Amino acid sequence: MTKHTAMIFLGILVALVPILGFPSFVNTTVLVLSGLGIAILAYLSSVVYCSNCKKLIEDAEKAIPDEGSTTQQP
Repeated sequence: MTKHTAMIFLGILVALVPILGFPSFVNTTVLVLSGLGIAILAYLSSVVYCSNCKKLIEDAEKAIPDEGSTTQQP
């Protein structure tokens, strides 16, 4: 199961728990754990995204030559 699939599942769980008629303490526990799960998965997804962005930026910098290294022709 991917992170995005897990986040969708937890979101559906958050929407369904109040409707299912569990006792109050069960509702609270499930909602808190689901919220923490969504927050953790969202953070982990952003960490992967940022590391990919850094790699793309480094690759782009390697492809574009520095201004100081180019030779000027008269």
